[in-house]
Amino acid sequence: MSESSHARLVAERLVAELGPEGARRAIVAICAKLSPVERAALAARWPFWARPKQLPPGNDWRSWGFLAGRMFGKTRSIAERINDRVQAGVYKLVGVIAQNETNAIKVQVEGKSGLIATAPPWCRPTFRPSDNVLEWPNGALGHVLTPEAPDAPRGFEFDASWLSECQSWPVATRWLAYTNVLFATRSGPAQILWDATGKKGHPILLDRLQLAREMPDKHLIVRGSSRENAANVGAGVVDELERKFAGTREGREELDGDTREDEESDCIARVEWIEPHRRVLPATLARRGLGIDPAITARAGSDRTGIVDAGVDHARHGYVIDDFTGKYPPHAWAKLALDRYVDQALDIIVVETNRGGDLVTQNLRAAAAERRLQVVVLGEKDRPRGQRGIVYVKEVHSRGEKADRARPLSTAYERGRISHVIGGNLTSIEKTLTTWEPSPGMRWSPDDLDALNAIMSELLGLTDDALDPAGAFPGIVEAGRILAGGTAARQVGTLLGPTRGRRDRL
Repeated sequence: MSESSHARLVAERLVAELGPEGARRAIVAICAKLSPVERAALAARWPFWARPKQLPPGNDWRSWGFLAGRMFGKTRSIAERINDRVQAGVYKLVGVIAQNETNAIKVQVEGKSGLIATAPPWCRPTFRPSDNVLEWPNGALGHVLTPEAPDAPRGFEFDASWLSECQSWPVATRWLAYTNVLFATRSGPAQILWDATGKKGHPILLDRLQLAREMPDKHLIVRGSSRENAANVGAGVVDELERKFAGTREGREELDGDTREDEESDCIARVEWIEPHRRVLPATLARRGLGIDPAITARAGSDRTGIVDAGVDHARHGYVIDDFTGKYPPHAWAKLALDRYVDQALDIIVVETNRGGDLVTQNLRAAAAERRLQVVVLGEKDRPRGQRGIVYVKEVHSRGEKADRARPLSTAYERGRISHVIGGNLTSIEKTLTTWEPSPGMRWSPDDLDALNAIMSELLGLTDDALDPAGAFPGIVEAGRILAGGTAARQVGTLLGPTRGRRDRL
């Protein structure tokens, strides 16, 4: 079976027979014969635009899900299916669930590939924010729910439920919410539609995979990569992401949709990612600073204060220079940090404020005043070089799961973007990097790792590149808008096929 859409196959066949310009003229002539209504009908005919993987085989199944890379077209595929079944009168009550209410509304309901945008003009739903209900012209309803309120599905009798971004549901409530949705989806066809990118050991994904193994004809899973939908996202986007992440764990999950069920280590780094990249410290660096994850006290049994010295060169390659993590009272770690800052002419101190809050910077400010140094707290985007007499401090408050927060650092190690400096005191932090494994719901992580993550995120910009979860099929959505509006046919390009204007062919 070809993985190209019918529209693309027709366009390619015309180009092969008539050449690019001849194909364009033929398509323009065909478009000119279509009325505005016919153009709208063609734009709304999803099987014409979809790749085969994006269409479910028949209707006799209990669940249909996508475990695929980002930008594969998962959202568009499920939204189109739901709109089709609603229009046919099969789905009368639908559950719409994402990791939180904001994402459900932003992506599933109002997004470019969501339920409103992909519905045909004659059966387009409206959204009532007052009660989070989507209503179609034929009376069908969609209720926006969130796993953050795991008991909310109780009492509903859904014909279908859409579980979106399952891998990102909140750890504490995801299984209870998932179970309640399964019980609530019990009317009519009682179908579960779901989408996710890969995540090792995720209980919901493992359950879906197990069902597919036991009953493959009833529980269907579509696997695929971001590359398969490259023609429908921004030019060069997939190429750029593959250059950055290909071959890494993050790339396998986010681009390839791979969910690992084996026992592969989930440590932040491996020895083979560190040893080949050891280097001497360059004579000059673009920026250098300290990452600090402070303990509140130095009493027996308390945490250590993580203090890591790191830098970045002009080629954006990172260096872990030294590790001073240990148990210190507040005045002692502040003195150590300022001594290092001044002696090595550093550019920045990045402090974790999760535990100490404003007291962390106040402690540094008090110690700096004793040395007649001025502490300047930076904004998120500020990137100054060091100046004599000034200590630049950036405060960061980390949120989310420990595993997710450490992933960019792990990817940087796997890609060889970080070197450990020969001669540095790095034995302890290397042990942390190669032995500590985060787990779902974990609230604690090693202090030296948090300090390293804080300074490397700043120097390498590890968290600057966010992917758009709804970034699929903007070209097709725009084509539908153009066609429905009756704009000049030549703007349609090679998207249309030879329909001859007959309604029965639409």
